[in-house]
Amino acid sequence: MQQVERGAGATGTLARFVTETRYDTLPAEVVAAAKIGILDGIANMLAGATQPLAAIIGDYLKQLGGNPQCAVVGQDFRTNAPCAAFANGIFLHCLDYEIQGQPVAHGTSNVLPAALALGEMSAASGARLIEAYVIGWEIHARLRRASIHCDTRGYHPPGLLGPLAGAAASAKMLGLDASGVRMALGIAASHTGGLSANTGTMVKSTHPGAAARQGVESALLAQAGFISRDGILEVRRGFVETLLGAGFDWDELTRDLGTRFALVDPGFNIKRYPAQVFMQWVIEAALTLRLRHEFRPQDITYLELEVPGSHERSGHEGAATSGLDGKFDFAYCGAVAIAEGRVDIDSFSDATRFSPSVESVLKKVRIKRNPDIPRNPPDTWAVARVGLPDGRVLSETCRHYRGSIANPMDREERLAKLRDCAKRSLDAADIERVIGMAEALESLPDLRALMLVLGHRSVKQNAQAPMR
Repeated sequence: MQQVERGAGATGTLARFVTETRYDTLPAEVVAAAKIGILDGIANMLAGATQPLAAIIGDYLKQLGGNPQCAVVGQDFRTNAPCAAFANGIFLHCLDYEIQGQPVAHGTSNVLPAALALGEMSAASGARLIEAYVIGWEIHARLRRASIHCDTRGYHPPGLLGPLAGAAASAKMLGLDASGVRMALGIAASHTGGLSANTGTMVKSTHPGAAARQGVESALLAQAGFISRDGILEVRRGFVETLLGAGFDWDELTRDLGTRFALVDPGFNIKRYPAQVFMQWVIEAALTLRLRHEFRPQDITYLELEVPGSHERSGHEGAATSGLDGKFDFAYCGAVAIAEGRVDIDSFSDATRFSPSVESVLKKVRIKRNPDIPRNPPDTWAVARVGLPDGRVLSETCRHYRGSIANPMDREERLAKLRDCAKRSLDAADIERVIGMAEALESLPDLRALMLVLGHRSVKQNAQAPMR
């Protein structure tokens, strides 16, 4: 097959990238970007550890038991490395608040929990964590770019591509040689999946959680001598042929590997709001409208949201069945911004979703599909308009939300997000310890010091009611 011939040696090329990438050869801007991504991931884990699903996952892992080698973030108990990666990956992803690459992809939740678990188990350094994160992010980004024109048949990218990225990062943490990396990738490739139909439910966050777990498991098995098919990406009936097909761009997978890093080229979008990335423009437009103009939400005659002409939730606007489901609904995101004048983690609780103020605005929402608005960043944009009783129409447009590649956050804004997320699990002193270690990660000799802080909850809060 031409596809297999073109991809000959691709798995080996990636494996060599894993083994040859070292902290001391990484460009300074790549290291800086990795540290930003890692700190954002830590923020998400700490906040996610307080969500309703965290109690379910925690109880489940306690029932399973396991060698207490690794911390479960914010949960005051320990478990084995695969289970810790699974839980922490779920926590990191469940708010839909992590950074995203371009084209749209979740890299951190597949990679960071796996690397942290094995790093804690092996007393690895912060510099090794940076290496693993850069490697995992890069492989995930390249698989995403190479498959952007493929029919992925409804698979959710973190579940489909994430296990290989998690395996690559895990293999680096364990110091596997190129043969071991190839075996780890082969094992992980047989454990991919995740259905997009579960978007808007608790299950969605298990896709990167499972990817992180599979990454750890695959690397540990490869280290122990477990054998997979070599060249799993390019072999007949292997990963690409079976799951991605003829549209896969083999050149994109390996071109400039080791010299061009996706963390800085093209970079990543930092989410300002805990919702799907496409919602960021709508939320910012609606919030700007509410904050810049004087009107009472209860007085508006309509809220019109002008959005891209095509979107995966087409036909579903306004039908969010829970606060969690609202993270993927243009109508809900616009309505809660107008009704509340803010959008934060609590905006996507069931209490807010079914509050009278939000319900009132939600009934007035209409969606305007504009085929001239591109669906994908960085070119997408959105408009929010409200009609007033006196006939006036007020509107605001968002083209580059704060935190996007074209309009990046500064350090203080990033730390404000971290502190807001972390305060749900940690007290102020512990938050500052985490910031200090993460910002000087390359100098941290042993990741166990960081995980000691992350693995307990110094702030106790009442558990929220489970989401419907």
